[in-house]
Amino acid sequence: MKGLWAALLGGILATPAALGETACPAAGLKVGYYLLGGAYEEGRGYDVDLVHELARRLGCKIVQEEAYPRIRVLKMVEHGQLNLATSTIPTADRQKYAWIYPYFYSKNMILLSHHVNPRTLDQLLIDPAVKWGVIRGYRHSPEQDAFLEQLAKRGKVVMANDERDLYAMLSQRIITAAFALPLSYDRWLNSPALSGQVEVLDLFPTSERVAGGLVLAHSDFSQQQAEQWQAQLQQMIKDGSLRKILGKYLSPDSVARMQP
Repeated sequence: MKGLWAALLGGILATPAALGETACPAAGLKVGYYLLGGAYEEGRGYDVDLVHELARRLGCKIVQEEAYPRIRVLKMVEHGQLNLATSTIPTADRQKYAWIYPYFYSKNMILLSHHVNPRTLDQLLIDPAVKWGVIRGYRHSPEQDAFLEQLAKRGKVVMANDERDLYAMLSQRIITAAFALPLSYDRWLNSPALSGQVEVLDLFPTSERVAGGLVLAHSDFSQQQAEQWQAQLQQMIKDGSLRKILGKYLSPDSVARMQP
């Protein structure tokens, strides 16, 4: 019996909690957001609510949270200035410096100015009126990124800092086309600046949806800590908490389209 109690006590003392291996980075959470539709704008959005709920469940303190251009957020994560980000497409390069756990899926559609006549990809490549806006650091499906490479070779790509910049250029006809997610463009297309001026096209019908994921920096999170965040994120998906958060900022149809 004495040996049994010793074994049990040893098992208890060896747990991560007992060893002080919490889910929280030592320096606290340093969060970077992007301007993205219902995800983040002026301190509010479903990404903010998601991070705050995960932090609450895991007992972690948020010491810094701010919005930056997308490419800057990822550079700051890579160099240890931030340790958490949101709504990021997993790529091999990004997974070299962070764990990325998807929590929604969506598909980029084409926003095309009514002043542009072509309605096929081949026509868009050669039409002189086409100027394609692209947000710095943003990744699309492989087929869409390959199409953008062809446009860039023809000098038809114009860079935007964020989605507000992208839609402003579209309304001012600095650009005449762009890729965008429904969760981002829905409310913009109903604004006076763009209403009736832009058509939504899907010229990549077989293209897969892209994932948006939670980013945890290797510099501040151990694999065990990251797995605790992943487990809690999966729990929020299963118990309906994530759907409820998304529903505060998006239509029921948009929420349904974002599910795995």
